Amino acid sequence: MQDKQTPLEVYKNYPRYEYLFSIFLAIFVTFVVLTNTVGVKLFTVFGRTFGVSILWYPLTFLVTDIVSEIYGAKRARYMVIMGFAMSVLLLLFSIIGIALPVAEFYPLQDAYTSIFGPVWRLLFGSMAAYLLAQLIDVKLFHFWKRKTKGKHLWLRNNGSTMISQFIDSITVNIIFLYKNPAVFTGDFWDVMAVAMNVYVFKVIIAALDTPLCYAGVRLVEKMTGVKGSEVN
Repeated sequence: MQDKQTPLEVYKNYPRYEYLFSIFLAIFVTFVVLTNTVGVKLFTVFGRTFGVSILWYPLTFLVTDIVSEIYGAKRARYMVIMGFAMSVLLLLFSIIGIALPVAEFYPLQDAYTSIFGPVWRLLFGSMAAYLLAQLIDVKLFHFWKRKTKGKHLWLRNNGSTMISQFIDSITVNIIFLYKNPAVFTGDFWDVMAVAMNVYVFKVIIAALDTPLCYAGVRLVEKMTGVKGSEVN
């Protein structure tokens, strides 16, 4: 009968690239969940208004591209779906938390509801845009990877992200703002102007994160001793 391995032995024998994937997955899901909580705040810089999530949400595409390059499309899609599933779970428990009877001495129910109470069009728009854009990002990344025979990482990193970010920006703003007089009184072209304003900022971040994509891929390869094709 074979002796059981201790937790330390299991840890030592577990492939390092699997631990790194777990870290990427945790970072990705955290960014997605933050988008639907902390990210609802709006701020203004130089007369332009953005959601706080603009600071980290574009980085989810960076993580997706690194995972796509190292682990393949299947793992990248799994990560995207997990992010969507955790957003749904967040929504479910937010609704339960708001609905539970309030303690008499708890004074923050209105603030709690304002923060965690979902704005349905915003939530639906952001989740639909997220799922659509991320899956398109993965598909385009591997399309260009096949076309370039695995060369020119910068091209598939920027090309896939810029197109998917465009789809994300247009989708969420049309669903949330168009003909929604409670929060926006402009016409269709005003909505498009808002979407493009956000998109330009995302494109700038996408261009700046290209060195980070190269660094992330090289770091994983160095730490694990395997190439993407070997992990796939």
